[in-house]
Amino acid sequence: MIEKIRSHIGHYIVLLLILGLGFVMAVLASPNKQLQLVAMVMTTFFYIAWGILHHLINHDLTAKIVIEYVLIGSFGLSAVFFILKGGLL
Repeated sequence: MIEKIRSHIGHYIVLLLILGLGFVMAVLASPNKQLQLVAMVMTTFFYIAWGILHHLINHDLTAKIVIEYVLIGSFGLSAVFFILKGGLL
């Protein structure tokens, strides 16, 4: 398990950069909720693209994995959408 993580460390660093930059963009766009939503949509898109490319490179991409990334991304995006529309941020 540790060897697998160690061999893919570059991939996980890119994922952390995607999520971190998305968070920073949302914080910087703080007064503008529409711009925050755009930042979150872009982050979700890049998260899904990263997941598909990661599994494509490792030759283990299946329809189930694609659906999983799309559903997790959609769930996160819908949670952010309801938080932004509810005025909690």
